[in-house]
Amino acid sequence: MAQISPANAPNPETEGAPLQNGLNPTTPRDSDDQEFFKEIRGGLMIVAILAAGSTYQAGLNPPGGIWQEDDPDRDIVAGMSILHDRYFNRYQTFFYCNAISFLSSLVIIILLMNKNIYRDRKSVKVLEITLVLDLFSFMAAYAVGSCRLVTTSIYIFLLMGGVFAYVISFARHYSFLQHIAEMMPCSRPPTLNTEQHRELDHV
Repeated sequence: MAQISPANAPNPETEGAPLQNGLNPTTPRDSDDQEFFKEIRGGLMIVAILAAGSTYQAGLNPPGGIWQEDDPDRDIVAGMSILHDRYFNRYQTFFYCNAISFLSSLVIIILLMNKNIYRDRKSVKVLEITLVLDLFSFMAAYAVGSCRLVTTSIYIFLLMGGVFAYVISFARHYSFLQHIAEMMPCSRPPTLNTEQHRELDHV
């Protein structure tokens, strides 16, 4: 009776797992993605910390400053945002976008604290969505808080629209290329599963 060598012994983690196109679930492409994610993890953490710090500071000191003294005749209270009293709609937009960016940055930091986050696809998906939300809310808060003229605001929002369109098109293009690469036979070399190892041992 043939014996199973240690190299060909059944793996309890993969035994019984559903195979994709007759291949082992763990593929070289997954390993490459994990290595790439571990490389950019530190950079993402730095960006998230900087975004959290800047949005926190902007929340405490809104654009335009705050009133320094009370003025009952003009219904002014010291400590209130000037932008709030003069451009209320603009202030509301800035407040919500800045708050969303701040909270998104905190979520990103918490997710990245887990060194093995790349092993959970759901966590990676949440991280991707949070990154996009953080990026555009941060840009919107900057556009609303830094501009007073309507013309300048239009230019900045057009620039934001261009960046948004580029990110979306790049994401779709990347996912399409990845899907094509996964369909190619040469992209994923076949890996023998447990049953195939047993058949070879009996030969």
